Amino acid sequence: MSTNRHPIDQEELMAYLDGELLADQATEALSHLVLCPECQTLVADFRGVSQELMAWEVESSEVGIPSEINATLGERLPKRKAAKVSLPRLKNRVTTSRSVWAVALAIVCVTVGLNLILTSRNRSEYRSTAYPSMASIEQYLIPDRDAEIAIARSAAPEAISHNAKILVLGWRGYETAIEGKNGFVCVVERSWMSPFNSAEFWNPRVRVPICFNPAAARSILPLTIKRTEMVLAGLSKAQMVDSIKAGFDDKELPAPEPGAMSYMMSRASHLNDALGHYVPHLMFYFPLTDKPSWGADLPDSPVTLNPQFQGGPEPITEFVIPVGKWSDGTAAPVM
Repeated sequence: MSTNRHPIDQEELMAYLDGELLADQATEALSHLVLCPECQTLVADFRGVSQELMAWEVESSEVGIPSEINATLGERLPKRKAAKVSLPRLKNRVTTSRSVWAVALAIVCVTVGLNLILTSRNRSEYRSTAYPSMASIEQYLIPDRDAEIAIARSAAPEAISHNAKILVLGWRGYETAIEGKNGFVCVVERSWMSPFNSAEFWNPRVRVPICFNPAAARSILPLTIKRTEMVLAGLSKAQMVDSIKAGFDDKELPAPEPGAMSYMMSRASHLNDALGHYVPHLMFYFPLTDKPSWGADLPDSPVTLNPQFQGGPEPITEFVIPVGKWSDGTAAPVM
C-alpha cells in the first residue's frame, strides 16, 4: 500500500487487530479504517485467514482395526522374537520416515495456503462491489420485533435501558415500540448513519444499537430519523446531503444540546464488516469544535475524534471514549 494514501501499512494493520498498537496509533488506524474500503478489505481478509487457520485441523482416520485382528495380534506378538535390525538400517528408516512426513506437511501447508489466498481474493473482489446501492428494504429490517427491542436495549446498562423509550425500524421509518420513563431513547441504527463516502453506506448487515441520553434524544436522534426517512423515500446521497444542510440552516435540525451523549456498549453491534462490534464506548456531541479542546487523538489519551460526521453536511463534532465493560457488565477487550 502507498503511504501517500494510507497512513498505516499492512504490518500495522495486523498489529492493530492484535491490540499491539499504542493508543494514538490505534486511533489513527481506526479513523482511517472507517473511511478506507481497501484497508477494510485487508482487515477482513486478515481476520478471515486467521480464523480459518485456527479452525483448520487434520481429521483423524475413521478406519479402525477390527477387534478380531487386535485380539490375534495380542496373542501372537508376545510369542514372536523381535527382529534384529541393525542400527544403520534403523537410522535410515527413521530418516526416510521423517523426510516423507516433512514433504507431506509441506504439501499440505502449500495447498491450504493457496486455498486461503484464493478464498481471500474472491472475498476481496466480492466486497469491492458488495454494497454499490441500497438493498431491498427487507434486508435492513429485523423481522422479530422483540429481538430488535432487545438489541436496542443492549446498547446501555439495564439500569438505563430498562426504562428507556425503544424505537424499531418499520417500512416507513422508526416507530415507537415501548414508551420510556427516563428520557433516554434506544434504537438500532442502520448503515446509512455511516459517513456518506463510506464503502458500507448500504451494507444491510450493519446493526448499531445506541442509547441517547435526554439531551441527545432531543438534538441528535432527529438526524437519525431524518436520514432514515430520506433513505426509505428513495432520495439519492446528493439529495440527502442538500436536505440535511438545509435542515440545519432552517433550524429544522437542532444543534447538539449541552451534555448530549450516547451509549454504545452492545456486544450485538456490527459497525461494519471490517470492525465488527469494535469495543464498548460512549459518544459525546458538540457543535463544530477542534480536537485539542478535548485532547483527542493525543498519545495515551482515551479520547478520539469519531469520523462519522467529519466532512459531512452535519455541523457536529463527535468524541468517543472507550469503556472497559459491555452493557451486561462483562469485561471488554482493551482498545
